[in-house]
Amino acid sequence: MTPTDSTISNDAFAPKRRATVLVVDASPISLIAMAAILDGQGYECICARNLDQAITAMSMGPLDLVICDCSTDAPAALEMLLALRSGEDQADLPAILIADAKWAGLEKKTEALSAVTRCLFKPLDPGSLLAIAEQLLIMPQIVASHRRRGTRPGRPGWVTL
Repeated sequence: MTPTDSTISNDAFAPKRRATVLVVDASPISLIAMAAILDGQGYECICARNLDQAITAMSMGPLDLVICDCSTDAPAALEMLLALRSGEDQADLPAILIADAKWAGLEKKTEALSAVTRCLFKPLDPGSLLAIAEQLLIMPQIVASHRRRGTRPGRPGWVTL
């Protein structure tokens, strides 16, 4: 007996759970645009406009990634990340910071953080955002391993194990 198309299910290939992304941005228009980009790619988005709302969102369930627009105040965004990662189960929560060019050098400050944090600068390319988000969601253990050793992969996109 051969299976027909109606008996073959794609559930075996479907992801077990969609990634949940917390998007933090003080600007409502930017917040909606960012959430739309992520939602269009199948990510579940939780939106927050400030630290209090972000902390409330943390109680809604486990998060896989934080994306924060820090164009107005990058030091406050770093403090917010520390506050969000203060929970025991969220200590390794990866994050993407989106900043204006005036915050050049922000990526150096994020190297001191315990969890993986990437920086993107405006104007933002949605493809770059999605590529970095996918990298952080698919390979968090590999990225964390390189951070612990203080190394980076020799070639972009390649990891030597």
